Amino acid sequence: MEWPWHEGEPVPGHLPVTQCWGWLFVPDGRCLVVIDAPRRLPMLPGGTVEKQDLDPTQTLHREAHEEAHLVLGSTHYLGYLHDTTSGSYGDINACARVRMAGVVTRIGPSAPDPATGATMLRLLATPHRIVELFGWGEQGRRQADAATRTANSLWGFPVAPESADIQEIPLEGIRP
Repeated sequence: MEWPWHEGEPVPGHLPVTQCWGWLFVPDGRCLVVIDAPRRLPMLPGGTVEKQDLDPTQTLHREAHEEAHLVLGSTHYLGYLHDTTSGSYGDINACARVRMAGVVTRIGPSAPDPATGATMLRLLATPHRIVELFGWGEQGRRQADAATRTANSLWGFPVAPESADIQEIPLEGIRP
């Protein structure tokens, strides 16, 4: 990940916010990861800010529900990545990709994402194992640290040991 991480800083007015992704915690300190199985693409829940979304928080709630069938409680803004290289939004040369932390209150039964038709594989892993899985390096580690501090200080979640198991969430879902 080459994009600079701006922890706690508001997104500058000249940068459009194109995406919001979340470090979404369960009470044992692990986070949810979704894997688009057909493309073998692991990712944090979240996605593209759409016109009907009032703000990135609404994007995160909508996308988490669509992709992973999650219900979120509290969320907290962590910062943004300044993307100057993506080119994935047509005429936008630079954009912000917002990162938030959130509390998972329910993980419902697995179902296809209405946007892609794919049913996501859902896993729980520690934030730092997620960084390793994604190959995000130092920028990812700094994000994971910010998310872990937030989950611990705001919601009292423990810092999960880095050796904690990765767990697949059953198709029928769970209540964390």
